[in-house]
Amino acid sequence: MLRLRHLIPTAFLINLSVAGAIVLSLAVYAPAQGRKVGRNESKAERKDIKEKEKADSKDEKERRKEDLKALKEERKEDRKDLKGEKKDLKEDRKADSKDEKERRKEKAEFVKERRKEDLKALKEEKKEDRKDLKEEKKDLKEDRKARSKAPKDRKK
Repeated sequence: MLRLRHLIPTAFLINLSVAGAIVLSLAVYAPAQGRKVGRNESKAERKDIKEKEKADSKDEKERRKEDLKALKEERKEDRKDLKGEKKDLKEDRKADSKDEKERRKEKAEFVKERRKEDLKALKEEKKEDRKDLKEEKKDLKEDRKARSKAPKDRKK
């Protein structure tokens, strides 16, 4: 090596060592082409990761789509059930209304019958009262006649 020193000038060696230090410092601080700073994966690994993320994203999207479809089906069934319940409720109300109408009609008929019977009884009572009154008048008349005859009979 001593011999080489004599052959290579010292200024050139200094410049070479400074240039080497610069190149090394640039290599450490500057990112390599096609790589980002702080990444240790190779291009193939990054590509695989990207593909996995893409596939996961696609699967997630498909799952959401299926969930939405299932939710729509559920809502459709719920609406159907609700429609059926509404229909049943409507029929129940209709039947209740019909029953209520019949009950009112029966009550009205019962009241009408009772009134009719009461009126009949009242008429009978009036008839009996008139008959009694007539008999009383007849009795009074007979009493008067008898009284008026009595003084005449006494006179004779």
